[in-house]
Amino acid sequence: MQHSCTIRPYKFVHTRKTKGNMSQFLYSLTLVFVFLTSTNIQTTAATPSSYSQNHKMFVKTACNSTTYPDKCYKSLSTYSTAIKSDPIKLCTTALKLNVKSAKEATSVVAKLLKKSQKYAAGRKSRMVPETLILKDCLEEMEDTIVELKQAITEMKTLRAGDSIAEHITNVRTWVSSALTDEGTCTDGFEEVKVNKETKKTVTKVVQELATTTSNTLALITNLSY
Repeated sequence: MQHSCTIRPYKFVHTRKTKGNMSQFLYSLTLVFVFLTSTNIQTTAATPSSYSQNHKMFVKTACNSTTYPDKCYKSLSTYSTAIKSDPIKLCTTALKLNVKSAKEATSVVAKLLKKSQKYAAGRKSRMVPETLILKDCLEEMEDTIVELKQAITEMKTLRAGDSIAEHITNVRTWVSSALTDEGTCTDGFEEVKVNKETKKTVTKVVQELATTTSNTLALITNLSY
């Protein structure tokens, strides 16, 4: 609705009328302010979506430097809101997911070992090659979990400001050791003839874990802070 405005010569008016005009002016000003504020809120409300896309793009760019970028992005993009564009949060999240994967793989090996030990108990000779290999593999997997947890602990010191480069090197060393242990686990199945299904199962879960650890190592290797 448009209002016409007529300019009148200046003159003194009754105080009550002046107050009335002032009240009307303030009321109009308030309406304008409310309108502008609500418009601003609507504009701001659309912002989080763009932030979310930026955070996902940060994760995607980082994952492109890994050996298995699709797997990297699939696992980490879910946490992009928490990671934001922080490289330390990115690597820490990757390590935590890595530990989870290591525990799951370790659980599979532990169950197979228990089954093998039960089978060996019914034989005269308990020195069944498969049982020994599974036992060694389980130890390697347990070491992997410890090393990845040590890497997480080391990551917590990066924001302290002292010897950052040294701490990053230590993190890389821990993750690299974990990757080596995973490889050692599967090596045993290549040296001795074992049950095909057991070998297939262990190889699958450990190799799957190794791809995750490889990605984590790549992210940390590219970490510059």
